[in-house]
Amino acid sequence: MDIDVDLRLKGKVVTRCYLDGAFGLEFWEKGSRTVIRITRIMRIEQGGLELELSAEKTTEAAQASILLRKTIAHAVGLKDGTLDVSFSDGTRLIVPVDPDYEAWEVSGDDGFLVVSRPGGGLAVWGPRPSGKAATGPNR
Repeated sequence: MDIDVDLRLKGKVVTRCYLDGAFGLEFWEKGSRTVIRITRIMRIEQGGLELELSAEKTTEAAQASILLRKTIAHAVGLKDGTLDVSFSDGTRLIVPVDPDYEAWEVSGDDGFLVVSRPGGGLAVWGPRPSGKAATGPNR
């Protein structure tokens, strides 16, 4: 995709953080679930401090649990493939593009999916209409 993508997370609260070979943030709201899954390097900026963490190293990635219960002010997948999430308290989560791997993805129960492509760019699937299979990537 050649445009920035709104990740539909504004106002959502991080309800769960998890580690399973990647670092994940879950958002539960009105019976639906949205997930940010990070597989590579992430940067968290909070109050003048900056943490650079590897999602592959559990002791590092666990530090990102400081995002639990924070409310998202703005979340976007930048057209270059970077994830940029700002929280209402000023904290920021940035996941840069990885040259060789999908660094992050955002997925929703309705089929909405945005993936950072290896080397840059985004692959985007829109939400599926009720009762229908998800559509292919929009490029």
